[in-house]
Amino acid sequence: MSPHVTFFKQSICVLSKNPILFLLPSVGAILSITIEFIFTRELYYSNGNKVFFPDSILFGLFFAAFTITYFQLRISKKCIRLGAPPKNNHYGIGVLELFVIYSIYSSLLVLIGGYEGQVRETYSIKSDLFSLYTFKITTYHDIIAIIPAGTVIVLSSTLASFLFSAWMVKYVVVKDQDKQYGLVESFRRIAYDSTIKDTRKKMLLLFLVTLVTSILDFILSNIAVTHISDTLQSYLYQFVILSVANSLYAPFFLICLFLIILSGSFLSTK
Repeated sequence: MSPHVTFFKQSICVLSKNPILFLLPSVGAILSITIEFIFTRELYYSNGNKVFFPDSILFGLFFAAFTITYFQLRISKKCIRLGAPPKNNHYGIGVLELFVIYSIYSSLLVLIGGYEGQVRETYSIKSDLFSLYTFKITTYHDIIAIIPAGTVIVLSSTLASFLFSAWMVKYVVVKDQDKQYGLVESFRRIAYDSTIKDTRKKMLLLFLVTLVTSILDFILSNIAVTHISDTLQSYLYQFVILSVANSLYAPFFLICLFLIILSGSFLSTK
């Protein structure tokens, strides 16, 4: 097996020995599915009018997502046994700085989601209430027409996910090694790690795998691939499949990042 692929095997080994890593992503998936069912139900009874969640609920979902991400980082770090725990933990600083990274990341996702929503509207059929969520590709022309917008959405979401996840992991690693380093130093070290040949190849490989999952994400989120005539049922069915798949891939992705960044940090100190 190639030395640049062995970290996949190591990640699977870590996950198999620590099934708790799937707990929080599963909770997030259940929360997402529940909210989506509520949203589509409200949309169904709104007679086609737009439905908006109260700001309090949106902020609550944002903080819930951040909480899941924060504790997933801590659990992943513990499962990999990243060194000895420091004597003086400043968890307040760590939470605040990770919150800043996650807030920037979430803002980008909102912008990407807004663009994706605009693309969906161009394919919606006004007579079908839920065609906005799953349009059908029936001809070769349909495939060609969706490629430009789909490419922008997939690449931008993958780059954002990869960059900001790597930044958060790098921050956790750097902060564990030296409490003096913060957001800027952790981001700078990501750029430095990318100059290391071994680390760069591993990151590129993980990025390509993540890109494939993002393509599947885009397809299941926007294109009706199931043989269900009702677009609402088709969308919800595909959303459940997507949520379950993401809850399985997210821990694997995070553990891979930890292993890659840890190896880069080790090489950079030589």
